[in-house]
Amino acid sequence: MTELARLEDRYGDFYVPAFKVTVGGEDVVRDLFLTVTAADVDLKEKMAGRFNFTVANAFDWERRAFISDAGGSEIGLIELFAFGASIELYFGYGDPTGLTSLLKGMVTEVSTSFKEGNSPELTVSGYDSLYPLVNGKSTRHWEDARDSDAVSDIVAITQMRTDIRSTDPLKRRIDQSQEADIAFLTKLAERNGATFYARDGAFYFGPRRNTESEAIKLAWGKGLLTFNPEAKLTQQLKTVEVHGWSESGEAVVGSATQGDETGRDTGRNSGAERGAAAVNTEPAMRVRASVHSQSEAQARARAILEERAQQFVSGDGDCIGLPDIVPDMNIALEDLGTTF
Repeated sequence: MTELARLEDRYGDFYVPAFKVTVGGEDVVRDLFLTVTAADVDLKEKMAGRFNFTVANAFDWERRAFISDAGGSEIGLIELFAFGASIELYFGYGDPTGLTSLLKGMVTEVSTSFKEGNSPELTVSGYDSLYPLVNGKSTRHWEDARDSDAVSDIVAITQMRTDIRSTDPLKRRIDQSQEADIAFLTKLAERNGATFYARDGAFYFGPRRNTESEAIKLAWGKGLLTFNPEAKLTQQLKTVEVHGWSESGEAVVGSATQGDETGRDTGRNSGAERGAAAVNTEPAMRVRASVHSQSEAQARARAILEERAQQFVSGDGDCIGLPDIVPDMNIALEDLGTTF
């Protein structure tokens, strides 16, 4: 686990925040001499990563165009940031050569605003390598395959390296019906208790890494600026039953119960246990689903219980800018009292 003090040494006491934007491998600021006033990256699980940055002081009033004169040659910025142009954004502190790449993607949006008395700025936005999965809808099916096999076929269009964890069970048929690929991937992830995202040029699909050790330790007032935790009993279940019918017409039932959750603190009661004690009941969920085997029903029940358990304690907060923090990693939060 990395202590904040070690990160301070690495990042020069967080004294000089820096970012770098490249287009086609060229540094927009240092190679093309453009002024980038802001850059943002939004990374989330089960979604395509998104970026945007703003270029200022690049509008030529005489020619009425966005232009760069880097190296004595004129470059039209609309052509430079054309749809599909390769963009990479780096963040960190100090020397630009030591920044961390947070997103590599492509331009999908270009916008500006012409206002009285102000020079127009150019805003460039786009998505990471999962963008091909966002648009359009598809209908297809797989026979005698696992959900992970369907994931592999869908993601092949991105041409990314993949780390796709095999799912069980083998299914007689998997159907995608008029759904966007990323929406269908989300459905496959949810019914397998999995997540997915793009990182470092690779696509990951598999269990959340909530059983791994903490990567970074932050304390309130020491790197952790704000934290707003919330614990709630709603949605907490002791048991989940998923009912379906086998291919031969026999009823199948899969079940999961408290204690099957991953990543729980064994020294404390779970949300389901606290809920049962508070209202003197044992909340349960019984659902019918398109499952055709005992193992498929069991996997679906565990996925539902896991998703509900994750909602017991949640929170949001702010910390000092750390490019080391990315989705699906564990962080230790300290000096918040024993409850949270």
